[in-house]
Amino acid sequence: MKKIERAKKEDWPYIQEKLKNYILDSTNASWKQFFVIKNNDKIIAFGRIKDHKDYFEIASLGVDCCHRGKGIGTKILLFLTKEAKRQNPKKPIYGISHKPAFLKKAGFKEITNAPEALEDKKKRICKLDPANSRIMKLPS
Repeated sequence: MKKIERAKKEDWPYIQEKLKNYILDSTNASWKQFFVIKNNDKIIAFGRIKDHKDYFEIASLGVDCCHRGKGIGTKILLFLTKEAKRQNPKKPIYGISHKPAFLKKAGFKEITNAPEALEDKKKRICKLDPANSRIMKLPS
């Protein structure tokens, strides 16, 4: 498996298709926000860092169905959190997931007081499993 790299413009059609298929957040998405993992030049995982003015959000993380359960999602999640910290170590980092145990692997904690935009996103986008969707924050 190759290293994680910044997505390229030619990766965008694949990412867009998977965002739709996996029911992930595509709001204001741009290929420039994404990082990918490729195997033999084929994308097998991707995720993005959304830079909100006052915080980062780890979002739109997907792993190709054939490569799930191998730790690839955790690998890109950990990379994205480190990259966000590198970009601005003082900015809080949030994530929303219907599988909170996944975000907990990177140290995220469930919170009750989240930015309004994330509360709105949870209502608007997290339709796959709204009862289990959680907004989480990475402790600083």
